[in-house]
Amino acid sequence: MKKARSSILLVILLFAGCVSKNTNRTVFWHAMGGPLGEALLNIVNNYNAQVPDSLKIVQVNLGNYSTLSQKIMGAVASSRPPTFSQVYESWTSELMDAGKIVPVEEYKDMIPDSLLEDIFPPLIKDNTWNGKLVTFPFNKSVPVYYYNKDLFREYGIDSFPRTWQEFREVAKKLTIDKDGDGKPDIYGTAFVIDVWMFATLLYQKGGRLIVNDSAVFDSKAGVEALQFLYDLVYKDSCAYITTGYKHQDDFAAGKVAMVWGTIVSYSFMKDKIDFDLGVARIPMDAVTKDSTVIVSGTNVTLYRDVPDWQRRNAIEFIKYFLRPENQAYWSVHTGYLPLTKSAFEQPEMKKFFEEVPGMEEAMKQVAYCDFEPNNPAWFTGRRYLSTEGLEYALRGVLPVDKALKRAAKIINLELKRKRKH
Repeated sequence: MKKARSSILLVILLFAGCVSKNTNRTVFWHAMGGPLGEALLNIVNNYNAQVPDSLKIVQVNLGNYSTLSQKIMGAVASSRPPTFSQVYESWTSELMDAGKIVPVEEYKDMIPDSLLEDIFPPLIKDNTWNGKLVTFPFNKSVPVYYYNKDLFREYGIDSFPRTWQEFREVAKKLTIDKDGDGKPDIYGTAFVIDVWMFATLLYQKGGRLIVNDSAVFDSKAGVEALQFLYDLVYKDSCAYITTGYKHQDDFAAGKVAMVWGTIVSYSFMKDKIDFDLGVARIPMDAVTKDSTVIVSGTNVTLYRDVPDWQRRNAIEFIKYFLRPENQAYWSVHTGYLPLTKSAFEQPEMKKFFEEVPGMEEAMKQVAYCDFEPNNPAWFTGRRYLSTEGLEYALRGVLPVDKALKRAAKIINLELKRKRKH
């Protein structure tokens, strides 16, 4: 444990010089920009209007998660952290090992049981380490499929496919050569090389990414999951691979019938589309009948090297943030999940669901969701899985099984290196 703390501090001292000294205020660091940041700012301002000046929340937008991570690590190294901040699960594990955060569990006296029961159980589980509630969920999203309802109607497809096998058949049917030149003018689907999509398919087949500190995604389930994506492109010729958001841009232009995205994508896509836009939950595995989806997004943590009253004030703000009406506002204005069951019953939420058919069912996937590993090495391991495994397979450099074994070997070496420290 001592070596683990030394390791993290050695790395993060590089950033210590850019950290400002703690103030007498409750400071929240985040990476919410654009309309997401505006929605958060409104909630913060409404909270601040109800409390004395000394208890107001000072929110600091650090622009992106990379910068946020660097600033956090520099801040904890110099014992000058904010009061609380966004964190990914792998960051939390590393910060816990370094003894730099205070579990939410220590403030249970401030948190009503009714609130904890209102938060979706999988989200509580995600924020729990060794039976102790360490963090609170913050901005969470589930994957969703967007589809062109006009195309579906034109080609006699009544509803979005419920299984991946049905999805493949629909994608083939909606790969269309309109001008007869031998090349599709419309493809059934398109996607980026994405750990999120692979992990969802993997978990539905009963596989996992890491078990007992070892990468295990090169299993039979992993090979089948990645082979499915490979076959869409190279065997069925009903999909193609893109980068960035090109697949969503092509979808908006009518060149693709169905695209994987996040529920947050809706607010960015809706004004670009002039056809009837459909929203659907992710298909399930036809064999296992498993509908698991992987949730993405961050949680919030409390830091050790700040006064106790600041952490207590942060808890009060988090409780305010989790009120049903605030969760409904947050969800409608950002696209993120409402974190509580009661938020789904708010008038603002119900109106949103009426305006966007399919979104309520898509959001309720949170009831049977799962998460990527919270292992500290996964922050690096995730990148290796993408660049050294999925990329090699989906670009045709290596067969699927060999590509996954390659990535697993590299990640296991990283996990072994972490254990030594």
